[in-house]
Amino acid sequence: MKTKIGIAWLLAWLLLLTGCGGRSPAPTEQGAAPSTASPAFVTQETGSETTETPPASAAVETPGPETLPETEPTEAPTEEPPEETREPEPWAWSYAAPESQGMDSEALARVHKTYESFPLLAAVIVRNGLVVDAYYKEGYDESSVFTLQSTSKSITSALVGIALEQGCLESLDQPLSDFFPELHAASDPRWAKITLRHLLNHTSGIASTDSPRWYEWRASENWLDYLFALPIYTEPGTSFDYSTGNTHLLSAVLERATGIPLADYAQEVLFEPLGITDARLETAPEGVGDGGNGFSMKTLDLARFGLLYLNGGVWQARQIVPADWVTASTTTQAKRTSDGSRYGYQWWVRSLAAMRPLWPRAITGSISSSCRTCPCCLQSTATTRAPAGSIGRSQMT
Repeated sequence: MKTKIGIAWLLAWLLLLTGCGGRSPAPTEQGAAPSTASPAFVTQETGSETTETPPASAAVETPGPETLPETEPTEAPTEEPPEETREPEPWAWSYAAPESQGMDSEALARVHKTYESFPLLAAVIVRNGLVVDAYYKEGYDESSVFTLQSTSKSITSALVGIALEQGCLESLDQPLSDFFPELHAASDPRWAKITLRHLLNHTSGIASTDSPRWYEWRASENWLDYLFALPIYTEPGTSFDYSTGNTHLLSAVLERATGIPLADYAQEVLFEPLGITDARLETAPEGVGDGGNGFSMKTLDLARFGLLYLNGGVWQARQIVPADWVTASTTTQAKRTSDGSRYGYQWWVRSLAAMRPLWPRAITGSISSSCRTCPCCLQSTATTRAPAGSIGRSQMT
């Protein structure tokens, strides 16, 4: 019996030394007491029966706090967001010396002096995507917001192109009467023949608002009603006659086609993708956005719009305005018979060389596209002091 008891104790200590399941015990730090776990049971033989009784627990020395190794507290690791969920850095203009882009800074300084001869408030020149020159009269800076006046028409044109791409509009040959069915009952049947194309290139035949009737129209209680009461002088599609009233009808069409105010649509599909946050739009008395004359923004933001068109409607690798629309709207779609001026879809189509004799007059009013004649340079200017609110008049060439 003593021999069996001895063998049992030997086996128990072997288990203690090799650990559970035959794995070696984990190494202990130098100077630390090894753990001494007891076997679960010890077999003893008493008389003719064999019983298993738990042995007395062996004392295990637990190190006190003063014997524990000291460790430096560690901060919880911060997980970097996946690459695709990180917010992209906001786009910002880069600046360059004029000479680095093939321009003469002394010549530009002389140009600045000519700005004193007429009420130009700000001018920015962008070449090869870089701002190479900026001018602001006293009291104005890059944070000043200016009214775009007729440059607004080119923005509304871009919105028409986007709406066509989105399917909100069917085609340029869609009749105006689709959005104003009451025109079918007009006394002049030519109202039912007017299409979106005619409004875009100012060949609607409707009497122009940009004439002595301008102030009467703008002072009316409902600009749309005023327009629908005007006579039609020529067959739609046959004669060019510049009129902000045509653009106002386009603004109304866009609001009915998209179901939202023109300002909201512009912000969603154009300004937000370009990173323009301070654009504004006035509304007509009847509530329609003044897409022909009422947009306002900073000069550098207007330059963003110009750069968008110079790049074929692409902004930061994203197609914002359809490329074919950029081409079509800046290509001659109609001509003015009196002086041969060419017009696209709410864009004047002129070369900078042809504009030189008219520069003092052109700089204060119209917008001309240099997209097809000078694809690397654009100028955004602001002229004419506006009503209270530090807003002036702005245009792009």
